[in-house]
Amino acid sequence: MEIGRRTVLKGLAATGVLAAAGPWIRVASAQAPDTILVGATLALTGPFSDEVAPFKKFMELWAEQINAQGGIMLREHGKRIPVKFIVYDDTSKPPVSLQSYEKLVTVDKVHLLLGPYSSPITAAASTVADKHKIPFIALEANSTHIFARGFQWLVGVIDDGPKWSWHYFDMLKAEGKAKTIGFIIQETGHTKEVGAGSIAKAQEIGLKVVVQETAPAPATEFTPVITKMKAADPDIVYISGFPAFNVAFYKQALEQGLAPREFHVIHHGSAFRKPTGDARANLVTGENYWMPGVKGGGDVTLFEDLLTKTGLSVADYPWVSIHMFGLETLKAALEKAGTVDREKVLKALWDLDIKTISGRLRFQKKGEGLHPDAQGQGTLNPFPTQIQEGKYITLWPQEIATGKHIYPRK
Repeated sequence: MEIGRRTVLKGLAATGVLAAAGPWIRVASAQAPDTILVGATLALTGPFSDEVAPFKKFMELWAEQINAQGGIMLREHGKRIPVKFIVYDDTSKPPVSLQSYEKLVTVDKVHLLLGPYSSPITAAASTVADKHKIPFIALEANSTHIFARGFQWLVGVIDDGPKWSWHYFDMLKAEGKAKTIGFIIQETGHTKEVGAGSIAKAQEIGLKVVVQETAPAPATEFTPVITKMKAADPDIVYISGFPAFNVAFYKQALEQGLAPREFHVIHHGSAFRKPTGDARANLVTGENYWMPGVKGGGDVTLFEDLLTKTGLSVADYPWVSIHMFGLETLKAALEKAGTVDREKVLKALWDLDIKTISGRLRFQKKGEGLHPDAQGQGTLNPFPTQIQEGKYITLWPQEIATGKHIYPRK
């Protein structure tokens, strides 16, 4: 068969047909897939489902939009190929996710993988990447240890967890108003990394850390910590936890009269705001990866259209923007590679340097991150936002700010 193909090409070259055909003759060099298959799991049920379950519909609608344009252009085949997602419910459990990713690779024969929600689930699921030598794009996962295991087939769109609040502290430094800060940190991987990085950054910009406390993940009683906070009276109380933890601490803090200049809650989306109440959550600061008005690049119009069609808002589902980063990365890498060949797609990922809806994204090489052995982390960091009368206002950097930072207490 190969000899026959070479004979045909030789004949075409002799007649000048090959030169006229240009890149289209490459169609004969490899069999084009009928569909680009992308595998993933999501927490469609379980404790994480409230935060990400609707993202399956978001992904499917993105595929519909891309396919309406003919699909993703793969130059090796000289044509556009439609894309399809195969998404399983990981029930918010790492072992279930790992089993599902094994099935996606060995049974469903997907061409590449998008990661699940959360660092713990991603840490387990991503082991299939190097095992099966298949590109794996991590999404809502930024724990440094995930990227310090020497994996070659794994990249992630967001930056190191310890850098989570760096933009916030840059803003505080520029303003020069806050002088002291107190920390309460939930004892989970992500929240401990964010807390540790924020303590170091706070000290770097000259803030005095007057309280530094941790509490186990299921903690519900915070009176001893609140008592310490009241005695120290910090300008800022920084809460590094997941929503249930944040809500419990914040409500008790208000009830017990803790009144800093500002509460900073790292996850202050609707999962925090709604159970707290809009009035009581007013002027709380936190972080988001994208908000209306942010023009980092990429196809913002498409993203906003998908939000409308799915009925999602970044205020209620702040991590949907990270899913968009993953989809932008997926499309760009495939177009750059021009094929679904795994090694070529992997090389395209490592060489990628694109503008997403939230700014520049590339994947860091070993030695570029905070951990000397980490590699593959993205360069996208969240930026500080503040709840003002039920709306999220982008505060910093100044070039993307949609409003001014308001201190609740002078």
